[in-house]
Amino acid sequence: MILILLAFALYKQLFANNQLKDVGEKLKIQIQQEGIFLIIISFLLMFFNWGLEALKWKLLMDKLTPVQFTRAFKAVWTGVTLGLFTPNRIGEYGGRILYLPKKIRIKGIVASLIGSYAQILVTLLAGIIALVFFIDQKQDIEKYTYIIIAVLSAISFIILIITYYNLDLLVQLLNKVKLFNRIKPYTEVLKYYHNSEYTVYLLLSLLRYIVYTAQYLIFLRLFGVSLHGADGIIAVGVIFLVQTIIPTFAVAELFTRGSIAVIILKNFTSNDFAPIAASTCMWILNLIIPAVLGYIFIIRFNFFKNKNTK
Repeated sequence: MILILLAFALYKQLFANNQLKDVGEKLKIQIQQEGIFLIIISFLLMFFNWGLEALKWKLLMDKLTPVQFTRAFKAVWTGVTLGLFTPNRIGEYGGRILYLPKKIRIKGIVASLIGSYAQILVTLLAGIIALVFFIDQKQDIEKYTYIIIAVLSAISFIILIITYYNLDLLVQLLNKVKLFNRIKPYTEVLKYYHNSEYTVYLLLSLLRYIVYTAQYLIFLRLFGVSLHGADGIIAVGVIFLVQTIIPTFAVAELFTRGSIAVIILKNFTSNDFAPIAASTCMWILNLIIPAVLGYIFIIRFNFFKNKNTK
């Protein structure tokens, strides 16, 4: 089933789409002009990106059971494969826990949520800051409206940080509701983590965000749009913010992300093709390639008979 879905997604998005053909032809021309150096950097950053995520997941799981880094890396990419067909890639959790002993898999999902929250938190915080500057510099609005937006953004910023560092207290409040009583034994895992560890997960997430931003700016440059300094950080920050808050399936992200990027980057460039091309390359590099490799890990690892998963 996984193979069929993966093959269908690859065919539909990569081979039956003229837009991707145009991107590929343009990319060949740009590589000849710019050299292959930028492509190599982006490719290496892909491994660094997912390596950071694997390290974060390993540190989270070590509280439950020791996990080797190589195993964590495989778990993360297996998660990418299974998450390719689910809304907001929630299937990633199912792929990752296959590498954990069965008795702690549900706790593993709860612990994984900490890492996901940290990543979303970084994206939201960076996006909120970028949005405030974007509105100030690129949008013509009244002064008082801007002040209200800035104040609400600051309040949101504070609430998100407080919530992140007090997840255990939030869960305790939810456990008082009868509806959540059944999951109480599993949410107790949040007590294993301390604020200093939350900070580590946040920093690892920030590094991933920086890597992802660098990749995006590299691809924009390859397709003729060079955003330097603050402009690049602001534009990409707003793009990632909007992409994060819009629910979508990974197999459909290509079109959603491209459209969002075009709308935002119109404020910085008249080149409409570059945002679509950059989003396409990012989608292939950071989702499709890991998903294919993740499927290889799935077929090489028998999750139903391997003693390590019992």
